[in-house]
Amino acid sequence: MAWAPRRAVLYIEDNAANQLLVQRVFAHRPEIDLICAERGLLGLEMARDQHPALVLLDIHLPDINGDRVLQRLRDDPLTRAIPVVVLSADASDFRIQNLLMSGAWAYLTKPLDLRRLLEVVDEILSVVTPADSRA
Repeated sequence: MAWAPRRAVLYIEDNAANQLLVQRVFAHRPEIDLICAERGLLGLEMARDQHPALVLLDIHLPDINGDRVLQRLRDDPLTRAIPVVVLSADASDFRIQNLLMSGAWAYLTKPLDLRRLLEVVDEILSVVTPADSRA
């Protein structure tokens, strides 16, 4: 197996069970450092400070809606290039299309198809270099 650089993935999710599931999935990916934020505003701060290679974003957060988190990530020069994958139980076509048009790389519905999640993460990490997520 070829050497792969360690990459940070930020998961903005308030549900502890969902966080644990994704932590367990990424535990089998030693090249990925999963960092979690339970609030949207904290996630925005962490994205600015830590420049993750990817953000996984829940929509229904207790302090700020995920739509606003995505918009703020896109509006900020320090975070606008970071790919965002929405992970949400909201499977309405309107919501999905709206967030994809707002700049989400992908939209995966819960319950998560873990194989699809890993495919999307691998695809993104294969095309995004560490420098891409910085301004």
